[in-house]
Amino acid sequence: MKNGILNYSKEELSETLKSIGGKKFRAEQILVWLYRFGTTSFFDMTNIGKSLQKQLDEMFYIYRPSISKVLESKDGTIKFSLELQDGNTIESVFIPEEKRNTICVSSQVGCSVGCRFCNTGYHGFIRNLSTEEIISQFLIVKDYLKLWNGEDRLSNVVFMGMGEPLLNYENVLKTINNLMIDDVEGLSRRKITVSTSGISPILMKIAKDLPCRLAVSLHAPNDSIRSGIMPINDIYNIESLLTACKEYTKCHEYLRITFEYLLLNGVNDSKECARELLELLKDLNAKVNLLQLNSWGNCGFKPSSKKQVSQFANILNNGGLEAFIRTRRGEDIMAACGQLSSNNRDKNMI
Repeated sequence: MKNGILNYSKEELSETLKSIGGKKFRAEQILVWLYRFGTTSFFDMTNIGKSLQKQLDEMFYIYRPSISKVLESKDGTIKFSLELQDGNTIESVFIPEEKRNTICVSSQVGCSVGCRFCNTGYHGFIRNLSTEEIISQFLIVKDYLKLWNGEDRLSNVVFMGMGEPLLNYENVLKTINNLMIDDVEGLSRRKITVSTSGISPILMKIAKDLPCRLAVSLHAPNDSIRSGIMPINDIYNIESLLTACKEYTKCHEYLRITFEYLLLNGVNDSKECARELLELLKDLNAKVNLLQLNSWGNCGFKPSSKKQVSQFANILNNGGLEAFIRTRRGEDIMAACGQLSSNNRDKNMI
């Protein structure tokens, strides 16, 4: 039975090659073909001998999901609905900007965290994605948009799609480590961002072995409000979350934590909430991204007005906490933050 080669880290592939009499250094050459050039056949790897090509073809397959739908927003954002081998679907988003091209990838089919303002959480959780299912999102977007060479390459990866990345930690970590190999894809730690709702014990672990940017979905200045909109707070409250964040900043002083704060009308957008947030984050090397709610079918919340958002931002900035109002992207195609879903609703969910 063949194994998916995209599930392998560089170290795992090196040891596998050694076990069949190959040279360990060939692992990086193979990864270059897979990640940088998008090769889907071992027989196209021209700097690898024919004997090894045949062995690789007998042992491995190179995975790509099938594209079931592509939607393009008026702002240039593109959403990809991808069908996996078991029939489940996930969504990935390509976000073009003037100086960078970003892909937002999913780490799970659905999400178990259940944030009450999020369409993904509303539809429940099915399973974690394998490493090959995560990395293939990056590769299939490069395939579709022909972004393999030149200045138009994918420059940034954000784990902000479907699912909670820290609940699929090992596969997310393996994906990131492969993307950061210098001669493979060579993305720097500043170009990769992992978003989390705040799984505190794993956040303590991430501080030591995941060298990339961190975005924390906070969305409230106190436990009372946060538990009302994010059930995960009943397990890992704000105190435990900020303790883990401080550990992260000790290990990565040069990487500021971004706190994501979704403004919900009448819930967490008051002047008092802004002042409380200032006090909460005053000792952290952090910035705040303020988000406006993106609508979806059964969402029970309303977005804050532009005036409320601006007022909230001014209080933070005037208090010395850098705050940015995030521009909405892809809302018209249900590709914006909190809108991603799939057609898995009728499957057996956890």
